[in-house]
Amino acid sequence: MSAYKKVMNQIHASEEFKSKMQKEMMEYEKKEKRVFMKNIKLIVSLVSCAVIAVGAFTNINNDATIDLTERIVVDNSAPAASVMLNIEGVITEVGEDGMSFTLDNGMKVVVTDETELGIDGPTAPPKEEQLFEPTFRVGNLIGGFTENTSENPVTAAVIYTNWNFENPIW
Repeated sequence: MSAYKKVMNQIHASEEFKSKMQKEMMEYEKKEKRVFMKNIKLIVSLVSCAVIAVGAFTNINNDATIDLTERIVVDNSAPAASVMLNIEGVITEVGEDGMSFTLDNGMKVVVTDETELGIDGPTAPPKEEQLFEPTFRVGNLIGGFTENTSENPVTAAVIYTNWNFENPIW
């Protein structure tokens, strides 16, 4: 602005011209400041994005796969985590022999001397803690397994559960 004032003092211009020029110079300086501030904001934004991108790429490249094979112990003789059930339902009718019954889904089941009762294996709970009653009766929930589901009646290979939740026998 001082260069402008020197020139304006040397030129013999009207006061009206001087005031208009001074006003335009002030507006120009305001615009310059705004543009400068916008440029600073833009530069700060770009730098922030660059820092975030570098951080993200650094984290992605540092992720290494973890090899857990040394920590995993596999015991092939251990029982499976879950058992296969293909006999399941609630007893609706019990045969005269007390060893055959019909389930609510219509499946007829026969329990033989070869049928395993309850859950066994190294991780099984003690027999007295299992949900297994000594007799088959109407209302008991049955869970078991048979080799051949197409037979009628099916012969149970295993009966895991025989329990009446509403009226249990203790």
